[in-house]
Amino acid sequence: MIELQVRHHFPGRIRFKAMCLKHFPGIGDWVKQSLMAIQGITEVRVNEPACTVVIQYDTDVISHKAIKSRLAEMDLDSGERADSEHIYTRGDVALNVIGTLAAAMLPQRWAALSTATLIAPTLFAGLDDLRQREVSVEVLDAIAIGLSAWRGDYRTAMMTQSLVSLGEYMEHQTSRSSDQLLAELMQPKDCVVWKVTQSGQEQVCSSTLQVGDIIALMPGDAIPIDGVVESGTALINQSALTGESVPVRREVGAFVYSGTSVHDGGIKVRVEKVGSEATTAKIASLIYESLSEKSETQQVTQEMAKRRVKITLGIGAAVFALTQDVNRVASVFLVDYSCALKLSTPVTFKSIMFRAAQQGILLKGGSAIEKLVKVDTCVFDKTGTLTHGDMEVTDVVTFCSENTARDVLAIAASVEEHSSHPLSQAVVSAAANNALPHIDHGEVEYVIAHGLRSTLDGHCLVMGSRHFLESHEGVDFACAEQKIREYEEKGRHLIYISYDHRLIGMIGLRDHLREDVMATLAELRASGISELVMISGDSAFKANMLGDELKLDRVFAEATPESKSQIIESLKQQGKTVMFVGDGVNDAPALTKADVGVAMCNGTELARQAADVVLLRDQLYGVAQARQLANIAMSMVNSNIKLAEYINSGIMLAAALGWLNPAASAILHNGTTLSILARSLAVRHG
Repeated sequence: MIELQVRHHFPGRIRFKAMCLKHFPGIGDWVKQSLMAIQGITEVRVNEPACTVVIQYDTDVISHKAIKSRLAEMDLDSGERADSEHIYTRGDVALNVIGTLAAAMLPQRWAALSTATLIAPTLFAGLDDLRQREVSVEVLDAIAIGLSAWRGDYRTAMMTQSLVSLGEYMEHQTSRSSDQLLAELMQPKDCVVWKVTQSGQEQVCSSTLQVGDIIALMPGDAIPIDGVVESGTALINQSALTGESVPVRREVGAFVYSGTSVHDGGIKVRVEKVGSEATTAKIASLIYESLSEKSETQQVTQEMAKRRVKITLGIGAAVFALTQDVNRVASVFLVDYSCALKLSTPVTFKSIMFRAAQQGILLKGGSAIEKLVKVDTCVFDKTGTLTHGDMEVTDVVTFCSENTARDVLAIAASVEEHSSHPLSQAVVSAAANNALPHIDHGEVEYVIAHGLRSTLDGHCLVMGSRHFLESHEGVDFACAEQKIREYEEKGRHLIYISYDHRLIGMIGLRDHLREDVMATLAELRASGISELVMISGDSAFKANMLGDELKLDRVFAEATPESKSQIIESLKQQGKTVMFVGDGVNDAPALTKADVGVAMCNGTELARQAADVVLLRDQLYGVAQARQLANIAMSMVNSNIKLAEYINSGIMLAAALGWLNPAASAILHNGTTLSILARSLAVRHG
């Protein structure tokens, strides 16, 4: 537990003193991003030297007591540390501007006192880095400002200090605003859950749940609350919470957490914490990883920036050796490549992520953008991806005289309503459109990739694929072969229903291609993707017929969840960089295995967690847009690197030749950096 003292508080803003922060240098960014993940918190500032945390929040969403509790429960030992640096505020900039005026107007003695006080943080930051044997931008700034002060040129020292603080403030403000906008876009959305009531179960919005409510969860369902398992057994995917890819077993009495999801099985959970009180592990992980993870390009540019600092130091030393002109040396040291190189890349990525989110695409970090650019093979799961997930029932066939087609559809819909699969929802919609009654049945068991099992009047009721009923349940299909062939030739998806191990009926469904399929495939080819592939669980005849219509390069038919990931692995072994687009709980292994995983809008929560890219709108064209945006981002990053190199080299040459004084050098350098950041921000709006 973190010991906290509330230093001041009024509704919407609270400041804590946390003395333990001094034992965890560099933890501030991790604390900030973790707190930003909580619903209702709008801004966080962590001042490590002062050991304070200032939080602004929405009083309608979260209370100050809940914020204090969440902050106190943070495990700082497990937090990620980064190099800490002084974050300039508007107050710092204003003080430095006042100090510049004072240096110009006050007598020399008083000007020296005010200047020494205001430049001290910059000098100490440089000394700290030198003590750690690190040559950084802070060292260059400290030398340049210190040289001016040492020569008694307090006006130049303070003007330079003001420009440095203004530049740093603008740079960090740019980065902070990008983080805040993205954090707002990534906040969790309400979902629909089954609430257990005295009369049965009813679908409710997760935001209406209260402590003590009981909810029923099935495979693919997101867990929107923290709670305790009341009945049943399930495998829970906790990868967002623990990082473990293997689902864990949860039985009666075990705790389950918000942000995780049900991988297999079914459970009933008693609600313990809701909303901002809950763990929200998924969102915390997503925001922190997306905004803090350093992509390969960021790491390369940061290494370049570090090398350029040493080059600047070397050039400054050479200039002094040749000219003995301290003024020139100060001018050279105020030109560095580091800020533009280090900040422009993450700001570009965050701007593209924000633009993508406005277009209905969630890109999970810079690494997802980098990988999207390299993709040369795109693999689509068919159902719910190339075709609409909202399939429609076209035929209901009965194989026994005791049940009419209406009976078969009512029985199937009563069980299928417990599944979030598109086929199940189509059956439920058909029953609702025909005003069919709900048929009482026993507990529903979901068998992944096969179907559903329940009881009716004490007898076994099973529905799903032919393979499931025939191989696993021993159902005889001999009497239905002719009818099955007839409907298969029409291109129908078939769900079979058996009662007491006897086939009683089947339901035929029709899917239809998305309107934007052809445009998406054409755009992907135009963007440089050389191979388009489809994976389908349909028969080879049916799958190849669709593949020919779409002019796909390869088609894999009769695929199982296991074979999907094997197909992806096989393509990667052939040297392909693979993007997989899917939507179901069965697609999670393939999404994880691919170089880039893309989850459709109506996909299960498990698929959305496993993916690198999530489409927030039910449009396939988002896949092509994601690729376009990734290309724009990398083009901007590469051009920014060249601009930073060329322009700063020119400024440094002018400074070395004595054409620029320190103030002019600082103005030009900071102006260049801010201009490059402005270019990066501009891609946010296209």
